[in-house]
Amino acid sequence: MEKKKEKHIDTTDTDQEKTELSVLKYFEEAGFSTRIAEEYNGEAKYFRLLHYNFAKKLMLQMPGSYSTLDSGYPWLVYWVTNIIAMCKDNYEISHDNKMQLIQILKELQHEEGGFCGSPKGPAHLISSYAAVMAIVNLNMPEAYEIIDIPKMKNFLLKMKNNQLEANKEPSYTDKNGIYLITRDKENEFSSYHTAYPGTFQNHINGESDLRSTYCAMVIASVLNLINYENLTSDPLTKGVVENIKNCQTFEGGLGPEPFCEAHGGYSYCGIATLIILKKLNEIDMNSFLRWLVSRQMTKEGGFNGRTNKLVDSCYSFWQGSIFNLIHMGDKKFSYDMELLYDQLSLQAYILFACQNTHIGGLMDKPGKFPDLFHTNYATAGLSLSQKCLVDNYKVVLNPDLEHVFENVNPIYCVPEKNIENALKYYSQIKNNK
Repeated sequence: MEKKKEKHIDTTDTDQEKTELSVLKYFEEAGFSTRIAEEYNGEAKYFRLLHYNFAKKLMLQMPGSYSTLDSGYPWLVYWVTNIIAMCKDNYEISHDNKMQLIQILKELQHEEGGFCGSPKGPAHLISSYAAVMAIVNLNMPEAYEIIDIPKMKNFLLKMKNNQLEANKEPSYTDKNGIYLITRDKENEFSSYHTAYPGTFQNHINGESDLRSTYCAMVIASVLNLINYENLTSDPLTKGVVENIKNCQTFEGGLGPEPFCEAHGGYSYCGIATLIILKKLNEIDMNSFLRWLVSRQMTKEGGFNGRTNKLVDSCYSFWQGSIFNLIHMGDKKFSYDMELLYDQLSLQAYILFACQNTHIGGLMDKPGKFPDLFHTNYATAGLSLSQKCLVDNYKVVLNPDLEHVFENVNPIYCVPEKNIENALKYYSQIKNNK
C-alpha cells in the first residue's frame, strides 16, 4: 500500500495563516466580513487628526529610525506633504514651513539637472520624481520656480537608454535582440551593465527598470516635455511603450524588466506610464486583468504584490489604483458602474487593521510599526477606493467617510487640485519640448 504523502508546510503557509488570523480578529471586533461587505452598517473611521499630527511632527525633524532614509530626502518631503494634502478641510502646512521645505529642495537640485537624494550627492531619477511631486504638493509659484526645466530635460535624456550596442564585444542579447549586457571598461562601478532600449537609468551607471521609466515620464508630463506627435521617434519617449510590452509576464502582470516576475509596484509604474502616453491597449489587457484581480486577498480584503505573498497596505495604492487607471484608459474595464475589485473590503482592511490609533500613522499589516511610506500609500489607496462610476456618488464603508479625503489623481498620487495647478503652470512655459 502506497504511503500517503505528508503535506509540506513552509514559512509561506505559516505566515499567511498568522496574517489571516490577525486581520480576521480586527474584522470580528468590528463586526465585518468580506463575504458580506455590502451589508456592513457599523462604524468605520479614518483617524485624520492623528495621522496629520504623525506626519507633521516628522516634517522637519526625523527620529533616528529614519536614518536609513538619509539618501531619500525628497521622498520624506513628498510623503509628508502628500499625507497632509490628502486630508480635507483645515489640515495644511503653514507658509513658513512650506518655505523651509522649498529651501531643502533647492539645495538638493543638482547643478547639471535633476535632484539628489541627499545634499552633494549624485542626481538620481527616482529622487527627482519625489522632488517634483513634493513641489506639486507645495502648490505655490515659489516652489514651481525652483525646477531648472532645460537642465531637467537634459538629465532625463542623459539617463535614457536608446542604443542597442550589440556590436560591442563581449555583448549578449536575447533572440529578439532586445536584452543587452555590455562589457564596459570605462565603468568604474561595474564591469557589466544592462541597457534595454526605451528604459532609463536611475543614475549614471545605475539600474534600469519600470520605476525609472515611470518616474521619467511623470516628470516629463508635469513639466510639459512630452511630444505626443512623435512618441516613437522623440529621444525622450522612443522605445518606452515597446519596453513595457516586453515586461509583461506569462502571469499577465508586469515585471521590472523583461523575463522577471510580475510585481504590483512595477505593474503600476508600467500601466501609469501607458496612460500618460495614451497607449494602454498596447499590452494584453485581458491577461493583465486576470493577474490583477487575483491580487486581492479573499479573507483580508487588501492586496498583495506578487503571487503567494502577504497582504500589505501599500498595495492598496500600487494595485488598487490600477483599477482607476485602466478605467481612465478604457471605460469597458468596469462592471455595474463599479471598479473590478471589492472596494469595501479594501477599505475595511485599511481602517480596521492598519491604523495605529495611539501615535497615528498607518502600517503594513497588524503587528508592524506605522511609517510615512505606508501612511501615504494606504491613505491614497483608501481615497481612490471610494471611486464610483456614477457622478456625485462614492463607494464607502460608512457615510462619514464621504468627505474625509481630497480626490487623488491615480497617475501622480497627489490630490487632483494640486496636479491640475502644476500642469497649468508648466503648460504656460514655452519651448519646453
